[in-house]
Amino acid sequence: MKSIIVEALKPNFETVAILRSNEKPEGAIQPLPGKYTCIMPFFAQVAAKGKTAVFDRETYGCSGAKAGLGFGSAYGEEMGGYDTFSAFFSKGLDSAKDKEKYKEIAENTNAHLRRKLLKGERYQTSREKAYKWMTKDLPVYNFTEKYVILKPLKDVTADETPHSIIFAVNPIQLTALITLAGSIREGINDTITPQGAACQMIGAYVFHESESSNPRAVLGMLDLAARKHVRGILPDDILTYAVPWKLFLALEEEAKEGVFKSPIWLDLFE
Repeated sequence: MKSIIVEALKPNFETVAILRSNEKPEGAIQPLPGKYTCIMPFFAQVAAKGKTAVFDRETYGCSGAKAGLGFGSAYGEEMGGYDTFSAFFSKGLDSAKDKEKYKEIAENTNAHLRRKLLKGERYQTSREKAYKWMTKDLPVYNFTEKYVILKPLKDVTADETPHSIIFAVNPIQLTALITLAGSIREGINDTITPQGAACQMIGAYVFHESESSNPRAVLGMLDLAARKHVRGILPDDILTYAVPWKLFLALEEEAKEGVFKSPIWLDLFE
């Protein structure tokens, strides 16, 4: 599938489409069943190397990605449930409701995860706020389709309809996209920057926006943990800009005669 926006941006990385399907694409990369891992390196390989990645309910990587990909939520079920994750996302052992139980869970993990569990990721100021984020703030979906697929937009065929589109862009390209979105949407706050995991910034939060009559884009890769995992593939100045399919089509239409035809864009490349 060709894109006017992509042709104008000339990004160094592939623009990525998210699709849901009951058919598994051949030759796709996929996490191992039951293996605890970050899925953002899989996204990075799609963007940087043009691969296709696929995930299902046995290969979603980690608890955050289960929610991010639309396979439900594991926060209440895995690794001690909400009590563990509430402390993990805040101040670690210091925030734990049952410190002895929490410490026992931490001691039974690998060294890298143990360190994070004991110190806490500190994304939330308190156990209570972390619990509210998991149970109230984060949009959770459990789609009926078996697979979630990430593939380069250029490889999307005419009989496929993506759920959303993800641009991997530098600050100049991001500026153009935010300008483009602002040119067609009423009001302000055309792009949201929600707290959460990087996979949720290309998944769950975008799924939520797709339900709106006036959907917004979601700025992503604002997750320090994911940054470490993709650092060997994506440069530090690359952010994701994810848009629901409906918004992508509107942006494509405006791109024909919009900001990319403006001297303010063209002057950047003279």
